Amino acid sequence: MSGWEKSSTARVIPPAMPRKLAKVPFVELADGRLQGVVSSGSDIERVYVSSVAAGTYAFACSTNNNRPCGGARGSFCNHIRALINEAVLQYGVEGVARYLRVETEASAESLAAAMAGTHPSSAGNQAAAPVFSRFLRHLSYLELAPTTTPLPEMQWFPPTRAGVADVLRHPLGSAEVQGTGLLAEPIAGLDEAMAAVDAFDRTLVGGLLRPRPAQAADLAEFADALAGTPLASGVAEAAEKAAAGAAGEDHCIALAAARTALLGSVHDALMDRVEEWTGRSRGEGAAPALAQRPSANALAAARSWLSDLARAGWRGIDHELVSGVAPVVSAMLPDPSLRRLATLLDGFAAELAACCPGATLERVPERRWADLWSRAILLTLPGAADVPVTGTATGRLLPLGVDLHEHPTAARAQVHAVFEPADGTAPRLVRAGVSVPKPDTVVGAGVWQLMRPHMALLSAVGEGRSMDITDMPITGEGDLVWHDEHARPGEPAEVFATARVALPAAHASVTAPLDRHPSAVAVPVFLEGYTVRNEDAMELTAAGCALAVDTDRIPAAGPLTADAVASSSACIGLLRWEAGMFVLQPLAVETTVRKKAVAIQAGAWAGGTTDKAGLRAEKAATDAAAVLRERAGRLLRK
Repeated sequence: MSGWEKSSTARVIPPAMPRKLAKVPFVELADGRLQGVVSSGSDIERVYVSSVAAGTYAFACSTNNNRPCGGARGSFCNHIRALINEAVLQYGVEGVARYLRVETEASAESLAAAMAGTHPSSAGNQAAAPVFSRFLRHLSYLELAPTTTPLPEMQWFPPTRAGVADVLRHPLGSAEVQGTGLLAEPIAGLDEAMAAVDAFDRTLVGGLLRPRPAQAADLAEFADALAGTPLASGVAEAAEKAAAGAAGEDHCIALAAARTALLGSVHDALMDRVEEWTGRSRGEGAAPALAQRPSANALAAARSWLSDLARAGWRGIDHELVSGVAPVVSAMLPDPSLRRLATLLDGFAAELAACCPGATLERVPERRWADLWSRAILLTLPGAADVPVTGTATGRLLPLGVDLHEHPTAARAQVHAVFEPADGTAPRLVRAGVSVPKPDTVVGAGVWQLMRPHMALLSAVGEGRSMDITDMPITGEGDLVWHDEHARPGEPAEVFATARVALPAAHASVTAPLDRHPSAVAVPVFLEGYTVRNEDAMELTAAGCALAVDTDRIPAAGPLTADAVASSSACIGLLRWEAGMFVLQPLAVETTVRKKAVAIQAGAWAGGTTDKAGLRAEKAATDAAAVLRERAGRLLRK
């Protein structure tokens, strides 16, 4: 497999670009159509529902109360042309052309002309009701409450600076970047474990409904890797049933659990190597056992959909299959206990929908989609998504940086910090995060604006302050369940002083069994005195150890750039493991600007900014959010 195919965080769909929403508040590539809602120029209460079908270019345009558009008689009306223009702004001309299967990729005008030149027929107004329903669902994300409960599934959804043309690539470039030093040395048993995982992942490409001999052989290889473990008999039975095309839901769960166990062993081996390299240890203790609760209907519906997905395989997905999960997600999202699974399913389904039909895919992100599928089907087990609080924390919190994760309908900001307990015990590494549902048109600075009111810690990061916390709930994995009433701003605390003085003595927490996965490796590290090689991909060498640098994870809505990293002299980052190697994700750097040493943080705009570029982004985001809230107020509360 290529680096992209074996990447757990492979970028599959391009990031949505900021755009003005007054004329076209909603546009999407879904259900085999370019579709959306266009505002009427003459009546603020009226909107037009417009669509163009992929391949045939059959078009439709009517009002939200089902009256046909007078301009869409025989050809594209101005509403459809406006929809095409905004789709190109949001998804890029190449992405729109690929989805609609149009040869030209020059501009929105050439796309419209090429499709209109085939003299497409009218599609009638059958799609109007479902498209308008999707628009209302799009607006409803603004009505959902944010949460500060840990949402570890967002680790699979990093931000990306990649453009449309670059999204189907490995984030570290086309060159094979190879690290050196201790982190690059082989780990006993790792290659064998990953080979077994890859064997199972290959079976999901073609699906389990009618497995071919090669898939049966891969399933047998996978089961053999679990021989001699407590899972052996269950996995062997599930693999046998899957090879015969008779896998049920329980068999899918058994296979997903075995895959997760293998990757858990890889995670533990990687963390042992990281401890050896950093000289810091993990805390001792076991994660609390999960409570058993009755199964909810929504969980059963999600499990059924995921089993159907496994039977169809990635090459067998179509719009009808993928869209089947939408009502399940809508039912789950308002329930805090189901938010983890709902958020994961929503992001997963968006990727699958963008890649339909699966039969036409040139490449498949095998490891990533198998990761998402495995985690999702295990979260359908009652109690699996619980994140129990095991105690409270009182002391001083010293932020190190902000890590952002987002997919089209959710975002999470996670602050990594050193916690100094008030009782004088050893400092420890902790995390605190806030997650928000969002419409896919809220991007960039708009994401910070949604999070900011719910977590004062974000402002403290930008201001360079510590936070004093009292009786803050904390989980066994070191995640603070943030409540602003348990925190107050503390003394100034410069992040690089924290990294130099407090970080070396801080220990990490244990990892919950379900979260033991290589993509969950995200260890704060501090490096200085290094050299940077910046060719096809960036590589940093310090103390004889070379690390690839994943600058694509740096949020676009922030002052940190790849150029700043390349010219830096010190860096705070997260040590991650991606596509078979350790990589560094920068959170903050020290560099020289106009002969002065300055610190630049990736999440510096999280709590607000006075930076000129930041202020422009903030204003654009405010305007976009205002349009959506106005539409939500008119349409959702009628």
